[in-house]
Amino acid sequence: MPFALCPDNGPPRLWRFVADDNMTAARLVALLDAKQNLLIINKPLFEQLGETDQHQVLRTHSRCTYSE
Repeated sequence: MPFALCPDNGPPRLWRFVADDNMTAARLVALLDAKQNLLIINKPLFEQLGETDQHQVLRTHSRCTYSE
């Protein structure tokens, strides 16, 4: 599996933290634009996650689903 943050064949991953109202869905933690390697993160929801889950969100390669 390639390294998610700085892949060999693409640009380094950028993290953009945004407020709830800037996300496409109210309970969406993060949205990955794979073409630009840009991870848009819902900051209020991200801050509710534990340290391990935050680490997984930042380095994700695929969809992660969290439920209450």
